[in-house]
This record gives sequence, C-alpha cells and structure tokens, in this order.
Amino acid sequence: MDFQILIKTNRGDVLTNLKRLFLLLGVGFLFVRSAFPQAGDAGGTGLAFLKVGVGARASAMGEAYTALSSDATATYWNPAGLILLSGGQVAFAHTEWLEDVSNDFLAIAFPLLGGSVGFSVYSNNVDGIERRVIPSEQPLGTIDANDIAAGISYGRSLSERLAAGVTVKYLYEKIFTASVAGYAFDFGVRFKPLDNPLIVAAVVQNLGSMGTLAKASIDLPTTVRVGASYRFPIEQLGGALLLAADGVKVADNNLRGNFGLELSVRNHLAFRFGYQAGFDEKSVAGGFGLNFSRYYLDYGYAPFDSNLGDTHRFSFGLDL
Repeated sequence: MDFQILIKTNRGDVLTNLKRLFLLLGVGFLFVRSAFPQAGDAGGTGLAFLKVGVGARASAMGEAYTALSSDATATYWNPAGLILLSGGQVAFAHTEWLEDVSNDFLAIAFPLLGGSVGFSVYSNNVDGIERRVIPSEQPLGTIDANDIAAGISYGRSLSERLAAGVTVKYLYEKIFTASVAGYAFDFGVRFKPLDNPLIVAAVVQNLGSMGTLAKASIDLPTTVRVGASYRFPIEQLGGALLLAADGVKVADNNLRGNFGLELSVRNHLAFRFGYQAGFDEKSVAGGFGLNFSRYYLDYGYAPFDSNLGDTHRFSFGLDL
C-alpha cells in the first residue's frame, strides 16, 4: 500500500505543514547560532556529563527532543514539557558510556500547584582513572570521579498554546579528594502555534556558576536548544509517524543539528532512528520502545567512530 495513503492527512496539508516546520527550524537555527557568536573560540567547559542527554528514547532519536519531552525526563530536556503530564510518573535511565563511564538518571514528576513539579537526580561515574605524579610506566593507583546534578523543576501553561518551565539544579563534582559545588538554572518554553500536531520549543540550560576545583575555575556548558516536532497519525497501524529536529549550541562547541523519527504501532511498539550532524565521532542512532499500559521500556544504541566503542541506553517509566 502506498505510504501516502496510510497517513491521515492529505498531501497538500502534509506539504504545507512540512514547509512550516522547516521554516520554524530555520529561524531557530539562526537564533541558536547567534546565541554564542564567539563560542567557537572558547575553551572547554567542565561537567561535560551535562551535555549528555538522558533517556533511551531521546538517544535513539538523535537527541532531537526539545519539543518532544512530555514525561518525567522533561526535567532534563525542557521543563515546559511537564505540563503534558496527566498524573504522576517515575522515570529511570541507565547509560553504559565509553570505557569505564556510566550515567544514571532518576526523576519523579506529577501535577501540582496549577502546573507540574518534578524532582531529578543525574549522576556520572568514571572508574579506574590511573593516578600518576610523574611520568611512569606503572601508575600509583587508580582514582574515581563522580558528578551529580540534583534538580527541582516546575512547568505551567501560560495560555492554551504556550507553556513555560524552569529547573533549579545543585551541582557537585569530586575527583579523588578534591570536590566543588555550584548551581544552575534551565529555562524552557513550549508552543503550539496552529490547530495541528506541530510543536515548537526552546530551552536554555546550565546558566549558573561553579566554585574552583584544585584552584582551577570551572565554566558550565551553557546550552541553547531550539526544536520542532510534527506527528502524522497512521490509522492502519493504530499509531503515528513522528518527526523531530533540534538546533543545539553548547558554549564550547559549534552549532549542531539533531534529527529523529519514530514509527509507533498500536501505541505499544515504536521503532526509532536518529541522526546528529556536526559531531566528529558520532552520527547515527537507533532503538525501540515498548508500552505496557502504565509501563514503558526503551532501548537506544549509538555507535561511535574512531574505535571509541558503542553506547547502550536503557530506560524505564512508570505511570503512578
């Protein structure tokens, strides 16, 4: 059967909505590019784990998730997305990263105070770092490095089409015996401009300050994300085709583009694919998800170039 027949939208509407989507994305990319005009010459930032997105679904869709986040992981991606929660939800995500690096994310969110409130903890652990005082064949031993971001989020509808949200985060980093703490804010908006499934969103992440670690100052990876998504219902599959794209600018990196799609079947099974432009070491991603009424299981896979290995992400969600 021809694919165009499956989509519950006529061809003219599809083309018109796609034009609007790409126009909004173009404007968003220009905004993101202008956010840090001198960032390409900047030095590196600290707490690099804050640049790593959470959740297997987002990972499988190339981290094009600014306009899609609508569950407890919105505490990381865009707190404005919390307004879509109809009840409480718990989300857990685990990432087996490169070498001996692992990430864990836990969040709970629920409607409260005329909007939705979320609490989250994001941790990063690096084990077995060789310790040396002078160049030598054998290290003196190994040390560990640990990072934590604990946040409180609030999202609220400002009108029928516009929502906004904020996250306040406590940040902590420890390397061997040295440690440092700080704080950061995230601000996000979500907008539904038309009477169709088009969503546009934007978020500024990691605005804040850190102390010094071993007399070295730490700059946070301030990030601007602008994204859009569009959902095409497919009646014969009992699901939908979901398209999403983000423009991302981190303070110490060039402008990057994230693109993702998701095909859902009977609203119980989803296949996902993503592409990230502007990275030297990675580009494609994929995965799938299972929905069992109140339970959600997701898996995301992303290979890395230059023999760096692969990453595997697992997520679990529960509606309370």
